[in-house]
Amino acid sequence: MEFLLKAQQNKRKEGSSLRHKGSLTVESAFILPLFFLLITAFICILDLYRICALVQTSLCEGAKELGMYAYCQEEDSSSPVGVVTDAVCIAYGTGKVRAALEHENLTGIQGGINGFVLIGSGVQDDIVTLKASFLYTGPGGLFRIFPARLQLLGQARTWTGYSGSLQSSPPSGDMVYLAEWESVYHTSRDCTHLSLSITRVSKSGVDNQTNQYGEHYYPCEKCMKNGTLESFVYITKTGSCCHSTRNCPGLTRTVTAVRKSDIEGLRACSRCAAQH
Repeated sequence: MEFLLKAQQNKRKEGSSLRHKGSLTVESAFILPLFFLLITAFICILDLYRICALVQTSLCEGAKELGMYAYCQEEDSSSPVGVVTDAVCIAYGTGKVRAALEHENLTGIQGGINGFVLIGSGVQDDIVTLKASFLYTGPGGLFRIFPARLQLLGQARTWTGYSGSLQSSPPSGDMVYLAEWESVYHTSRDCTHLSLSITRVSKSGVDNQTNQYGEHYYPCEKCMKNGTLESFVYITKTGSCCHSTRNCPGLTRTVTAVRKSDIEGLRACSRCAAQH
């Protein structure tokens, strides 16, 4: 009887051990493929990031270079690409992408180097756009049945100057001009008080000179207060002072455009009023 009890106990232990080994086998069969799948996904992410970084850089560089050539016209031969058109953008962008990926392993790209398509690239509203699309299948074509379609974009503004306004501006009649240290405002930017015509003359002969109003010149209180050893001085056609240096504050103007409604206590310049 005791022998039978021991035999049953041994049988139960063997069954428990077999069930434990079976559970380990099932867990291994589930976890190992998941582990390898995660490793593969991580490798694909790194590979895709590397390719996208190279393509994105080439698109941005290509867009900037085309933007520099955008000013050229048909008769202008200084541009290495001619007139920048949509077709030129596609061809130039394709060349930049292929040059960037020339020595790269592109087994994860469907079609390899020829799998990058730049249809949709062009220039519009002074903006050069290079657009590259491709199908990513992963290293060795792991996801060839369900490839991921990706699109990268590079843009740059053409170097053709700025036209228009960033914000609505008031009519020119509402704007006046102020010069530093002056107590009057000017209605014209071309006022002779603002746009000075400076002439260099002999100091000894300035006493015989007169401005366009028939007035003689006297030493500037700013730059000739203590006299000057220079043999030449600077005068203007509309001013009444002679200056020892071209950089005298009396000859420089810092002009600011402001709304007429924003200034108070300033009178209108007599020269601007006379011109109107």
